[in-house]
Amino acid sequence: MNPAEPVSTVSLASALATPAAHRSYKLPAPTAPSRVPRRVPEGTVPLISIESTAYDCGREYGEIVRSRYPGYDRYLRHAAGWLQLPAETRRLFEHRAPFVPEIFRGLAESASGPAGGDDSASTAAAAVVAPREGCTSFGLSGGVTLDGHPISGQTKDVGTRSAALFIALRLRITGGPTVLVLAYPGEVLGLGLWSTGMTLFRNSLVSTAGAERGLPMEQWGLLALAGSSVHEAIEIAERHGIAGAGSHLISDKTGDACSVEYNAGGVGLVWAKGGIATHANHPEAGPTRPHEDLTWAASERENSRYRMHGLHALFDVERGRVTAQRAMQILGDHTYYPQGICRHWIEGEPNSETVAAAVVEPGKGLLHVVRGQPCSNWPTTYTV
Repeated sequence: MNPAEPVSTVSLASALATPAAHRSYKLPAPTAPSRVPRRVPEGTVPLISIESTAYDCGREYGEIVRSRYPGYDRYLRHAAGWLQLPAETRRLFEHRAPFVPEIFRGLAESASGPAGGDDSASTAAAAVVAPREGCTSFGLSGGVTLDGHPISGQTKDVGTRSAALFIALRLRITGGPTVLVLAYPGEVLGLGLWSTGMTLFRNSLVSTAGAERGLPMEQWGLLALAGSSVHEAIEIAERHGIAGAGSHLISDKTGDACSVEYNAGGVGLVWAKGGIATHANHPEAGPTRPHEDLTWAASERENSRYRMHGLHALFDVERGRVTAQRAMQILGDHTYYPQGICRHWIEGEPNSETVAAAVVEPGKGLLHVVRGQPCSNWPTTYTV
C-alpha cells in the first residue's frame, strides 16, 4: 500500500456530477501541490495491552498512564465520577454492560487512591470538552468492500500537539468483550472496535447549543459498543437522550451504519446510503440541522460538506473494490488541499490538521492506525 498515492480527481469529478445530493454545496477550487511536506514525524502509535478482570484492567491502565504520561490527567480525573452514577444510569449499565463501571473504578483507584477532580454524580463519566475539531468518519457495508466485510474509520483532526499522545488501547476483559481503540492516555471510549462486532467513530458537531439533558456521550458510546446492533444503540439514544453536541458514526457486524447526531434539537439519525455512511462536522438530520452554528466560517462549512459528501463519492467510485488499504488511501485525499479530507496546516486553524487516522475491519478484528497524516505515514496494525 502506498498512502501517498493520489486519489483520482477525474473519478471524483465524475462521481460528483450525479446525483444532485452531491451538488448541494459549493466546492472550492483544487489547489493540491505536487509535493506535500510531512508535518508529523514517522512513528508508531504505541499499544497498551492488558488482559484481566475489568477492575484490574482499569487499575493497571491507570498505573501505566500515570507512569508513562505524568501530569496528563485529562481523562483520569473524571474516572471517580463513575463511582457515583445516578440510579437510572447505574441500572442501565448493570443490565447492559456491568464491566464498564468496573473499568473506571480501577482507573479511579490506580496509584493507590481515587483520582483527583470532582467525583460528584453530576460529573460522572462527563464527556471531556475538546476544541472544535474537523474529523471525518465513514462506515461501509460488505456490499461496498472487496471481501464482503464491513470497514469503517476516521481521520483525527486535532493539531500536531496531540500527535504524540495517541495510543492503541487493547483491554481483554475476563468474562467480557475485548476493547481495541485509538485513544488518548486514560481514555476508554476512543475510536475503533470491540469484539462485540460494534465500531464507533465520532465527530464534533458545530451547533448553536447542545442538549441540556441525556447521557454523557462517553456513557452512551460505551453502551453502544457493548451492544450487538446499531438499532439497539439508537434505541438507547432515543430513550435516554445524549447531552451536549456531537456525532457518533456507529456500525455493527451486519454492516448497518448510522451517524447519530445530537445537539439542542435532540437526537437525529443520518443512515448510510447505498451501504456508505460518512460524516464531518455539520448537522444534517431533521432535528439537529436547524441548530447548525452559522457563525462558523463559510469556507469551513463548505469544507465540512465536501468532506462528508465528497468522501461518500470517493467510496462510491470504488464500490466492490474497497479494502482497508484503499480506505486509508482515500482518507489521504488532497483534492482540496490544504483542507479537504486529509487536512494540512493553515494559519489560524491549529486544531484543524489531520494528525491520526484509523481504519478497522471488525470481521477480522483488526485496527489499522496512523500517527500523522495518512498521506505520508504508514499504519500499524493491531488485532483483537
